[in-house]
Amino acid sequence: MKKIVIVHGLKSNKGFILAEVLLAIFIMSVALTAIAGMFTHVIQVDLMAKDYTVATNLAQRQLELLKTHPPEYWADLTLPAVIAWSDQGQPPNSRYTVLTNAVATNRDNLAQVTVTVSWEGRGVERTIQFVTLYRAL
Repeated sequence: MKKIVIVHGLKSNKGFILAEVLLAIFIMSVALTAIAGMFTHVIQVDLMAKDYTVATNLAQRQLELLKTHPPEYWADLTLPAVIAWSDQGQPPNSRYTVLTNAVATNRDNLAQVTVTVSWEGRGVERTIQFVTLYRAL
C-alpha cells in the first residue's frame, strides 16, 4: 500500500510581516475615520430635525388653538392684526419666537392667518411659516 502525503504549499509562511500589519491598520483607520465623519453629520442633521419638529408643532398648535375661538372673536378682530400666543397654560420654549399675523383677503369674510416660528440653530437664523384661512364673520 502506498501512503498519501499531503504537503501544504504555504509551508514557508510562518505569519504576517510588519508591512502587511501596518497596511491593514492604515486601511482600517481610513475606513473608521470616514464612518466617524458620517456619525457626526448624522448627529447634526438629527439636531436640526428636532428643531424643525418643535417649531412645526408650535405653529400647528397655534393654528389649532385659533380654530377653537368662537365666531365673535373673528368678527371683533380688526384686520390686520397681530395675534398673541393662544395657549396660556403652556407658553412656547423661550428659544422659539412665535409670531401670528392675520390680514384680510380679497374674498369676503376670510382672514389669512400666518404663523411664523423663528429660532437660531448653529448660529443661523431659521424660520418656518404656516398659512391658513379662517372665516371672519
